[in-house]
Amino acid sequence: MTLKTVLKSVLVATGLLPGLLTACAGSVPRQNVNDSLTTTLQEATEYQRLLAEAQQLSFTLDFDKLRRAFVASPEYSPLGGARLKGIHEAYQSVQKDDFEACLTYVDQVLENNYMSLEAHMIGRLCSNRMKRLEREDYHGYMVEGLMEAIENSGDGKAMASAFQTISASELWGFVRLKGWQVLEESIIYGGDGIYDKVQVRDLASGAEYPLYFEVGHIIKAIDAAKQEAF
Repeated sequence: MTLKTVLKSVLVATGLLPGLLTACAGSVPRQNVNDSLTTTLQEATEYQRLLAEAQQLSFTLDFDKLRRAFVASPEYSPLGGARLKGIHEAYQSVQKDDFEACLTYVDQVLENNYMSLEAHMIGRLCSNRMKRLEREDYHGYMVEGLMEAIENSGDGKAMASAFQTISASELWGFVRLKGWQVLEESIIYGGDGIYDKVQVRDLASGAEYPLYFEVGHIIKAIDAAKQEAF
């Protein structure tokens, strides 16, 4: 089984219903209503505060803290770009050299998920082609910050030092930006987590090697969504 297979099964099961995110959040154990509301407000406030710093291109922003706050917020989805309208159209626009349309679709994605590594990756490319330097800078700021946070989470050489990604979309965006070609992948259930083992080829050197990504939280959230769909 691969992460893509898991994603495909849940997308078919749910039909990409808007309630997917709610279904994932619904797997959290029930607690006192007032406590739950207070916690949600605190988490949302923390994410929104850090997000505002990101949108101002803060030089002191802790991107790892931003990512963790995002995962704890109501805005989070483990599927990432997979359920965001506009991401596939943005890719298609790049293939057609329609960079104006590309940026329109990127805006559509970021309106719903400003943490989309893929959207910022595409946005930086299209902004460069359109010579919109200021916009290229803020997309580049997000790409570099998110990439550095993932790189600092581990080296990916073993399960014990697996890269930590917060969504399937972020994982594949990271792989693309590192210049790796995916040869094969498989889900491994280890004693202390669930991992996506990805065999890659470095397009610069031609070297081939396995990389490990911790995806337990993604798989569990997807499984919860599948159970809710039936």
